[in-house]
Amino acid sequence: MSIRINTIPLVMVILLSMSVASMLSWASVAEAVEPQASSWIAEGLQAWGDHDLAVDFGARGLWSYNGAWVQLSRLNPADMASWGNGRLAVNFGTHGLWTYDGRAWLKISSGGE
Repeated sequence: MSIRINTIPLVMVILLSMSVASMLSWASVAEAVEPQASSWIAEGLQAWGDHDLAVDFGARGLWSYNGAWVQLSRLNPADMASWGNGRLAVNFGTHGLWTYDGRAWLKISSGGE
């Protein structure tokens, strides 16, 4: 007499437990690298350039996403806008008004109180 075990549900349980374990381990890695990784809240978003997204993470600074995250500034932007040919204009409050062309920052106005 042979006992047949339905392998489909067993495979699904194994795969599900593997993916849950994988998610937990990645969450642990993120928490080890950045204890507050889960608290990154976007305060503002701006599409700019060909395929870039500028994201204001408040006190964590200004970041750009184009398939990978790159920190553009450690300052907290008050406001930002896309203009011209792939440029980003950013108001850093008391630090002034700046433009970014994807390579370098240019200060175009002094900050005020």
